[in-house]
Order: sequence, then C-alpha cells, then structure tokens
Amino acid sequence: MICSKCGEEHPIEEMELTFRRPDDVAGLSSEDRSRLVQENRDLCIVEGKRFFVRGLLPLSVESREHPYCIGLWVEISGSSFERIYDLWDSEEQLGEMPFDAQLANEIPTVNGSRGLEAELRLTGPTTRPDVFLKPSDHPLYIEQAKGIDAHRVSEYTSLFA
Repeated sequence: MICSKCGEEHPIEEMELTFRRPDDVAGLSSEDRSRLVQENRDLCIVEGKRFFVRGLLPLSVESREHPYCIGLWVEISGSSFERIYDLWDSEEQLGEMPFDAQLANEIPTVNGSRGLEAELRLTGPTTRPDVFLKPSDHPLYIEQAKGIDAHRVSEYTSLFA
C-alpha cells in the first residue's frame, strides 16, 4: 500500500489501525488537554477522575499466523488504574486477573464500538495489554470470537489512506 503521508510503500500485513488517544481526550482543544490531562503513550488520566489504558484488540485472521490488532484505549476504574500502574514494569503482572474495561474509541467501520464492555489483560512489562470483548451480539465481538478474513483486514487498514 502506498502511504498517503510519506509516499512510501508499506506492506499491508504490517499495518494496523491505531488510536493515539481516547476519543474524549482527542476531542479536547490542545489548551484543555494540557490543563486537564496527564498522558503518555500508554496511560491517560483526565482531571484525576477518568482513567485510560492503551491496549491491543486482537482479531484472528484466516490463513495468517499472527492476529490483526487494533490499537485502542479502554477506560477503567481508578482502583484498576492504580493496580496496573503499580505492576506496569513488573513481571508479576502476568499472574494478574483481567480488569473490567470499556472501549474508549469508536472504530469507524464498526458502529457502536465505543463503550463496549471488555476485559483488559496484562501481557508483560514490554508489551501492551490485550483487550477482549465481553460476549455480546455486537459485530466487533463476533469478529474477535470468530476471526476475520483478509478483505476485512484491508478494510481496517484502508482507514490509514
């Protein structure tokens, strides 16, 4: 695929949809963001009241060894955020139970994805946590449960163009 930003060709199988911030944070002006938000590439706090963690929502792909992952944000409770923060650089996080979460991004090709109930699972100090949707009849849950084909991967990836 030819990148619309740099003009270079990037292998489509290496491209995955990623959200830089939770939607509510992305919607703030830069002035409000600098005043109300503490953030880095993986963790975000809004006014000390809302807590977000960046994770990967894996979707298995037929005829492909590795899943396609959507990089997105989930909102979690303050107590869960404290626990995750305490374990962030620790190998001990691998034994931690999943945390209740809600998707904090609306995926353009999947209406109603923001707010879906999920579990956030820590995967180790050098990798982003995994996000697994709780069972529902939502199309994104069905894609995660049953997998997607290469055409669906291209639909997600085309959001880059």
